[in-house]
Amino acid sequence: QHFSMELYESRIASLQRFVSMTVMFHQMGMRVETFFPKISFGFLGYRMDRTHSIMRIATTASPVSGADVRERMDELRLMRKIERSVQLIARTWKKWKSEEINKHEA
Repeated sequence: QHFSMELYESRIASLQRFVSMTVMFHQMGMRVETFFPKISFGFLGYRMDRTHSIMRIATTASPVSGADVRERMDELRLMRKIERSVQLIARTWKKWKSEEINKHEA
């Protein structure tokens, strides 16, 4: 499973990130292209297909695979559950102990 997740991260996930960044920046460029002519009554503006952009976006693979993150989240969830259970038992014990002391004093 670890090997398959590494292959997924290095091949498919990086392509998905690239495509999503490309789509996002294209949409952002389209919004800017239509925004300026609207507010300037057609005096300002540009055509996105005629504009050269030098912007480069670095997309690197995540140093931790999604499966590792999922496993760690499951571990943390279990530890939190155990911690809460221990705290509940400790509170219940203290409450019971104080009630027992109060019964003997009365």
